[in-house]
Amino acid sequence: MSKSKGFETYKEYWEDQANFMDQSPWNPQKILKLTLSNDFEKNIEELKFSDHSISKEDGKLILQLKVPYNYSELDDFEGKAIELLGIDKNYLIDMNLTNSNCTKDLTKTK
Repeated sequence: MSKSKGFETYKEYWEDQANFMDQSPWNPQKILKLTLSNDFEKNIEELKFSDHSISKEDGKLILQLKVPYNYSELDDFEGKAIELLGIDKNYLIDMNLTNSNCTKDLTKTK
């Protein structure tokens, strides 16, 4: 049986890592921005990314995700993120950490 992959796996993994804290595991200042080949589009539904996380720019798919508060202290955070998300490296055009432009509190849940 293969490991589950996708958005929920990514989210649950980082939340479990920070389970002992009394704060959200997410860094509200940064996001992980992945630029993917359009060939990856057929996999989007299977990996259950939210519509808010996915966009198209210049004919490429852009996936933006929250990052854990301690992403800079983790060994190979980007590699672990790709593994958890289930993204084949052949589809990946670019990956970078960027400042969040979102003004709402990313940690609130209703």
